Amino acid sequence: MDKKQKKILFISGGVLTTGAIVTTVLLVRIRNRRKRGLLPPSGSDTRPANILSTNNNTLPSNFQNWNGGNTYLSNAPRGIRNNNPGNLIYTKIKWNGKLPKEQNKDRRFEMFIAPVYGVRAMIKDLKHDIEKGKNTVPALIEEYAPKFENNTTAYINTVCKDLKVSKTAKLLPTKNTLRLLVLSIARVENGGNYVSNQLFDRAYSMI
Repeated sequence: MDKKQKKILFISGGVLTTGAIVTTVLLVRIRNRRKRGLLPPSGSDTRPANILSTNNNTLPSNFQNWNGGNTYLSNAPRGIRNNNPGNLIYTKIKWNGKLPKEQNKDRRFEMFIAPVYGVRAMIKDLKHDIEKGKNTVPALIEEYAPKFENNTTAYINTVCKDLKVSKTAKLLPTKNTLRLLVLSIARVENGGNYVSNQLFDRAYSMI
């Protein structure tokens, strides 16, 4: 084997080794994201998140959308069409007003029977996080909106500005603090002011 052939063989081996390393890293990242519930299980249905065929897109007869009707607002922001303005990820938590999985039109996020239940769940989630020690805006938002899929820094800055607090300020889970958090987070998540003070008050009275 001459020097030219040896050089080609060496380069080819390096390319294959690098490719194998990159592939391994990607597979590990995908596995880790799947463990955290960020990707569907391997081999699962990969159709768009707002389309399901398990129930022929039929909603419960008492479903109420953000406008007071009973249809699914497919063109609204995701959190609004799901009555889940905080975009809470689907879990096994038995939230009041939560649609069962077979009626949920979203493959990743919770869906609620009416907006008030989605706001209620958001309040309870934030209240729980503050009480367990995530009592600054960065601590709350870094869990709520992780950096791998959000501009978390901008998110934190917006919420701090809305609450008129510093990044180190210790939050208390009072009604006023929770109101400001819910209104700010819902605005960031959905790109508009969808949660009114009246809706918040109704939801808060239910916790």
